[in-house]
Amino acid sequence: MHIPDGYLSPETCALLYAGSVPFWSIALRRVKKLVSTQFLPLISVFAAFSFVVMMFNLPLPGGTTGHAVGVGIAAVVLGPWASILAVSIALVIQSLFFGDGGVTAIGANCFNMAIVGSMVAYGCYRGIARWATLGAHRRVVAAAIAGYAAINVSALCAAIEFGVQPLLFHDAAGVPLYCPYPLKISIPAMMIGHLTFAGLAELVITAGVVAYLQRADSSFLRRTAPEAPDVDCVFPELPQAPDSRTVRRLWLALGVLLILTPLGILAAGSAWGEWSPQELGAMLPAAKAPVGIERLSSIWTAPVSRYAPAFVRSESFGYLVSAMIGVGLIILLALAASVVIPKRDAGPVKGKLRRGFVEATVRSLLETVERAVLAEEIAKSRGLLQGLDARVKLAGLMALVIAAATVHQVKFLGLLFVAGVIMAAASRVPFGMLAAKVWMPALVFSGLIALPSIFLTRGSVIYEIPGLGWKISHQGVLTASLLLLRVETAATFSALLVLTTEWVRVLRALRFFRVPVTAVVILGMTYRYVFLFLKTAREMFESRQSRLVGVLAGPDRRRLAAGSVGVLLSKSFQLSSDVHFAMRSRGFHGETYVLEEPAITAADWVQLAAFVAAACAVVILGR
Repeated sequence: MHIPDGYLSPETCALLYAGSVPFWSIALRRVKKLVSTQFLPLISVFAAFSFVVMMFNLPLPGGTTGHAVGVGIAAVVLGPWASILAVSIALVIQSLFFGDGGVTAIGANCFNMAIVGSMVAYGCYRGIARWATLGAHRRVVAAAIAGYAAINVSALCAAIEFGVQPLLFHDAAGVPLYCPYPLKISIPAMMIGHLTFAGLAELVITAGVVAYLQRADSSFLRRTAPEAPDVDCVFPELPQAPDSRTVRRLWLALGVLLILTPLGILAAGSAWGEWSPQELGAMLPAAKAPVGIERLSSIWTAPVSRYAPAFVRSESFGYLVSAMIGVGLIILLALAASVVIPKRDAGPVKGKLRRGFVEATVRSLLETVERAVLAEEIAKSRGLLQGLDARVKLAGLMALVIAAATVHQVKFLGLLFVAGVIMAAASRVPFGMLAAKVWMPALVFSGLIALPSIFLTRGSVIYEIPGLGWKISHQGVLTASLLLLRVETAATFSALLVLTTEWVRVLRALRFFRVPVTAVVILGMTYRYVFLFLKTAREMFESRQSRLVGVLAGPDRRRLAAGSVGVLLSKSFQLSSDVHFAMRSRGFHGETYVLEEPAITAADWVQLAAFVAAACAVVILGR
């Protein structure tokens, strides 16, 4: 159903662009007026869902393929106007980045699938499910009919647009300039596949998601069913915000669907009306595509044409990479929209007031201070690393970090990581803190980089994923393991240094190793003033909270944030002047002093030698 460049005349494309623009304009105004930015993630979910579901091709009679669109469920959950935006975003990204649908036909494709499909789906759903409770079985039936009707009416519109081309646009000899198939061919060819396989796929998807939402969180269906009698909100006249947990589950389901996208290329053949000029010419008696298709088909070359990235050799893996790129673009677009569109208050939800800006800020400040206090308490406790001289720890742990960055064998990197875990246990550093603040972030960051190397690195194949043809090489696994272990080990040793050493002793150790005094002073003062300003900001917001009733509106939140920043900036200037005068009056010259600074003993030198020897041994043996 994605009309390529050249199949419609420029006049037809211009007409359908003009017909789509008013709907896009109204949709943008409606969404901006009625929907808060916390609803934008939900729009991006369904835009990404529509993009991914259209990559699953189904075999149709005659050797062609078809696909669902996802417009039915988008219209049922989001409403017609937000659905128009979601599906249009998916179609535009498909056209511009993957060549799935022509750039001249974006207006036509959006008109058929996003606009007509959304309006038909919403009209059918509202007409059949009106006055039914949110959990009623009638809503599932209504959603199924809505999805089935939407995709078939969209296909009929595309068939008519194809079929009128040879009637309206041909040369003096009657040879079609664009699509060569008249209505008597285009309508049956398009409708047979969509009335059967593609339509049934849309029916099942729409009904299945609605049935799931009825069990998981029926408030997702409230926006398009304001008259439903079962009201589960204390303030039914206010729009409900989607449950973030259910939104996360929808993203998780989308992720699973994303992984399965290579199954979409198992169906052989192209969709009807989406052939390249060469494929079309081979099917025509003249053995040549119409002039208009030849001329316009090369007007735009997509960066990842046909969902086949040039840098990926495997067809199925390239299909998955293309799906990931498309979903990523949709998420980036949603993030950009959340910055452009001003936030609106969602109001009370399910009988509870939404946490306001002040409350959230106070809680965030308190959590930051608590984490810093906990780190200082760990540094003052009794443990293996706490009993070492700060200078020994700084030099020894940094030597281990350098060793982790240079070793080339996984088993020795694993030994280093295990050594770090043992040191953490002996130093009474909570594993929960390391896992949440060090190991998991490092795993996510480095894992996203390392995962493709498992499939892309050439070498001896140790496993091939059935049905997908993805080959996992021994060298790829080694490369990914090395990267993951290096990041995890280096991060663990760095965290141990910070968590088991008081900050002032870290600064003094830096001066012992001749780090410039200016850099040490800047580090020390920055660390102290960060917490000083955190305390000041917390007191400001707690004072505001004690005088606040309800939740601040968006403009008030922005004014409060700007005012708080201004006050803190003013206090920082005043404090810097006071500190400068105090430093001058006391003759401060930048050196860091501690109450007790024992000389490095023979035991300290032995400990440092043990650290360095271990690091050197790992580097030499792990080459």
